[in-house]
Amino acid sequence: MARTANHDKRRAQILGGVRTVATSSGIGRVTVARAAEAAGVSVGLVQHYYSSKEELLIDTFASVRVDVLTRIDAEIARAEKRGSRIEQMLVDGLGQLLPIGARKRDEVYVAHAFAGLALEDPTLRGHLRTANEQLQQRVATGLTNGKECGEVDPSLDVDEVAYALVALTDGLAARLLVHAGAAQKKWALDSLRARARELCPGECAHRRENSG
Repeated sequence: MARTANHDKRRAQILGGVRTVATSSGIGRVTVARAAEAAGVSVGLVQHYYSSKEELLIDTFASVRVDVLTRIDAEIARAEKRGSRIEQMLVDGLGQLLPIGARKRDEVYVAHAFAGLALEDPTLRGHLRTANEQLQQRVATGLTNGKECGEVDPSLDVDEVAYALVALTDGLAARLLVHAGAAQKKWALDSLRARARELCPGECAHRRENSG
């Protein structure tokens, strides 16, 4: 167990180096040597775990996605505990994908830069597609729960709407990477809130029962 933990720690250290290079110099500047230098390890150690730059990028993107999805799940869990509406859960969850704050900005940059590289690389594209599907499934599950409680129209195609809602969020995030003024951040959040409100016009039956 300790040996596995040590390997995980080493990988995390290396991937942290990749993130540092990517966010400070651009993802196109990532190399095994630069990642090793930023991580404070030898090139040989990086090559022990990763045989190519492509593998480094794939694992870095995966680590970013795990961090984001973990945070989304935590936001949803807190919202459920508070008894929040589905529309608020959607906003809280998808809001984690917007580059508001230094940490999220770095994560969004890595994710979007990876997506750009994936346009030219089928292997990277497959990993990007899987990550998008994981996110869309979470949104679709939230909308399905909304149908069951009465907030969401029962005729709604949750897969179609989840696809569009994630696409909307990605577009807002891309715009904020370029222009992240206070007004733009507000507009992005307001756009998410407005769309979530449109999708959840009903009253939750569970809340109605509790209030009655």
